Amino acid sequence: MDTMNTLGSPVGQGGLFLLQFIVGLVIFALMLRFLMRATHVDWRNPIVHFVAKVTNPLCAPANKIIPIKGRWDWASIITALVIQAIFVWVIGWLTNRDFGAIAIVLASTTEILNQLLDMMFWLIIIQAVLSWVSPGYNPNTEIFNQITRPILAPFQRLVPPISGIDLSPLIAILAIKLFQIVVIGSIVQVAQGLL
Repeated sequence: MDTMNTLGSPVGQGGLFLLQFIVGLVIFALMLRFLMRATHVDWRNPIVHFVAKVTNPLCAPANKIIPIKGRWDWASIITALVIQAIFVWVIGWLTNRDFGAIAIVLASTTEILNQLLDMMFWLIIIQAVLSWVSPGYNPNTEIFNQITRPILAPFQRLVPPISGIDLSPLIAILAIKLFQIVVIGSIVQVAQGLL
């Protein structure tokens, strides 16, 4: 059976979409776990508990090699990289393409970095909108403040509020997108040359 013809069929396309969706959801949960730990989010929050319970079994093998120290949960990053690398390899296998190890590592690394930066981008936007719509303390939206506060802190030192308006979210999202375009885009070009 020709795998290219199978992937070209509606059933094959549906299966590929489902696989991408599941892998994307798992990577999203792992990146959210990393960000929540790195930004010292209150672990009593139900969302944090849910993410931890869902990702603990995935991170357990990596935690044995790299135990959590302080706020950096490298096991979640390593687990995400391994899952993404397996996904890239499976796509290569299904499409009869032989991706080299370096190409798989570069493709996986750039995808994980892009997902992490996209998550930061959207969390900052959501937090900025919520600060306008629902100013002040709200226990339901406090998680967005807790995650974005450490991300925005360097930008707030760089550009202090002007007439009471905090421009740091704008500067942060510009910096994130520029980093994605210039730095990660350059790595993607190198990875595509190896495919």
